[in-house]
Amino acid sequence: MSLRWKLALGTALVAILAAGLHFLVGYLDFRQAIENEIQLELRRWSRAAAQSVHLEEGKPRLSGEDWPWIGSGYTLGFRVLKEGRIYLEAGTVPQRPDGDWARTRVAIGEGYVLELYLYVGEYRRALSRQLQSGILTLPLAAALAALLGFFLAHRLLRPLDRLARGVEKLSRVEFPDPLPEPRGGDELATLTRSFNRMARTLKEAFERERAFTRYASHELRNPLATLQAQLDALDLGVVPKEEAIAEARKALGRMHTILEGLLHLARTPRAELEPLPLGPLVETSLRGVPEPERDRITIELPKEGPWVMADSELFQRVLENLLLNALKHGAGRIRVSAAEEGEKVVVEVRDEGPGVAPELLPKLTQPFFRLGARSGLGLGLALSAQAIRAMGGQLSLSNGNPGLVARFDLDRAEVSDG
Repeated sequence: MSLRWKLALGTALVAILAAGLHFLVGYLDFRQAIENEIQLELRRWSRAAAQSVHLEEGKPRLSGEDWPWIGSGYTLGFRVLKEGRIYLEAGTVPQRPDGDWARTRVAIGEGYVLELYLYVGEYRRALSRQLQSGILTLPLAAALAALLGFFLAHRLLRPLDRLARGVEKLSRVEFPDPLPEPRGGDELATLTRSFNRMARTLKEAFERERAFTRYASHELRNPLATLQAQLDALDLGVVPKEEAIAEARKALGRMHTILEGLLHLARTPRAELEPLPLGPLVETSLRGVPEPERDRITIELPKEGPWVMADSELFQRVLENLLLNALKHGAGRIRVSAAEEGEKVVVEVRDEGPGVAPELLPKLTQPFFRLGARSGLGLGLALSAQAIRAMGGQLSLSNGNPGLVARFDLDRAEVSDG
C-alpha cells in the first residue's frame, strides 16, 4: 500500500474515532438530559395529580373541576389503586404501556397509591433521530476525511516524490536541476534545500574529477613524451647523458607543477568566513606582488572602508592572483577599487592593456587556458574563481576599453560601532 493511501486511511480512521467519540459523548449527554426532563415532569405532574385527589369516607375522589393537566399540552393520565384494585382513573391511561410512556407511583395515604403515566414519545423519537443521524454521519465524515487525507497526502508527498526522483537520478550519476522548495519553510523545505546543496556539491565534485582526468591526460602528455624521448635518446646514445638528464629534469619539474595545480583544482577550498575590513585585506595582498611592480598599483577605496564576509587567506590569494595577472598580461597602471552595491561589496581590478577578444573572455577562467604562447599553466584565474565561489561570490571578466576588468563580489558584513 502506498504512503498516500496509508495517510488517507489513517486520516479517515482518526476522523471516525474523533467523530464517534464526539457523537457518543453528545448522545449520552442528550439522553441524560431527556431522562432528567422526564423525571422532572413525572414529579411535577404526580404532585399536581395527588393534590387533585382527596379521600371522602375512605374513598378517593377528584376535587374541583380546574384540573391542571387539561389543556397543558401534555398527554398524561393517572389512576388510584389499593391492593391492585383501581378506585379512580383520570386523563389518558394506556391499556398496555410501552416505551413511549413513562410511569411513576406515589403513595397518597390510607394504603392508596397514585400511578401516573406521561406520554414521552416525542422525547424518545428525538433521541432516536439523533442516534440515526449520528450513524449516518459517521460514514460521510469518514469519506470526507479520506478524501481530505488523500488530497493533503498528495500535496505533502509531492516534494518527497521530487526528492525520490532526484535521488534516483543521483544514483545513476545524473544530476537533476535544483528542486523547487515547498512554501512555508518547514521540514520539507529544509530537506529540499539540503538535497539541492548535496546535489550541487556532488556535481561539482564529479565535474572536478572529470576535469582532473581530462586535464591530467592533456597537460601531462607533452612532458611525458619529452621524458620518454630523452630516455630513448639516452638509451640509443644519440644525446649526451648530461643533456638528457637536464631535459628529463625539466619534464619532471613541469609534471610536478601541473600535478600540483591539478590538486589545487580538485580540492574545494574551505572558506571560514568572518567579518573583515576590506582595507587591511587589500594592503596585505600587495605583499605578494614584487616590490618593483607595486608602484604601478593604485588603491582607491572608500574613506570608511566597508567590511566583508571573507576568508583572509583566500581573499589574499584571489587579489594577489588578479594583480599578478594584470601586471603580467596588462599594461600601464593597475587600479584596485571597491564599492558597495546593496548587500554586496564589489572589488574591481582594472589594467590599461589591450584587453581580450570578447569571444575569449568566458575561457579565461578555464583551467590551463593560455592566450597564444604565453608562459605559465593558465590556472591563476581558474583558482581565483574557485576561491571566490567558496566565499559566496562570483568572478566576472570584461573589457574596460582599455584594459581588462576583473570584478568579484562578497557579502557585506554588518559591524556595530560598539
